[in-house]
Amino acid sequence: MPVKKIARIALLSAILYVSKVALEFLPNVELVSLLILVYTLVFGTETFLVITVFNFFEFIQWGFGTWWVSYLYVWPLLCLITRVLRKRVKEEFLVWGVLCGVFGLIFGGLFALVYIPIDPSYAMAYWISGLPWDVWHCVWNFVLTIVLGKPLYRVLKICYDKSKGEGI
Repeated sequence: MPVKKIARIALLSAILYVSKVALEFLPNVELVSLLILVYTLVFGTETFLVITVFNFFEFIQWGFGTWWVSYLYVWPLLCLITRVLRKRVKEEFLVWGVLCGVFGLIFGGLFALVYIPIDPSYAMAYWISGLPWDVWHCVWNFVLTIVLGKPLYRVLKICYDKSKGEGI
C-alpha cells in the first residue's frame, strides 16, 4: 500500500474520531454518519479501512463492550449501503440526507442486534427504550447531511481529483 494512501487513511480516520469526540457533549448528534457517507462517495472501498482504524481508536479510548461489537458492523453497513446507492443517487444530498436520517432512526435497532443471542426480550426493550433518541439522531443526521454534505463532498472531491487519487 502506497505511503500516501496510508497517510490518507490515517488522516480521514483521525478526522472521523475527532469529530465524534468534539460532539460527545451533544447526545446523538454526530458527524460520523455524514463523514462515512462522503468518504465513501469520494474514496470508495478505502472507507472500510478508515472505519477499521476509527473503530480501533474507539476501542483504545473506551475498551471492549457490546457497543463496540456493534460498531464493527454498523459503520461498515452504512458504507456498504452508500456504495450500492452511489451511482443512482449521485450528488443528490437531499436523498443522502434521508438515508442518513433513516440510518439514525434504525441505529438503536442495529445496536440491539448484539443482544438477541443473549436475551431477545432485552434486545427489544433496549431498542424501544432508545427510540426517542433514535428520532433525535435521525433529525440531526438529516439536517447535518443537508447543510454540510455537498460542501464537504465538493472539497474532498476537488482535492482528490487534483491529485489524481494521490492527494489527501
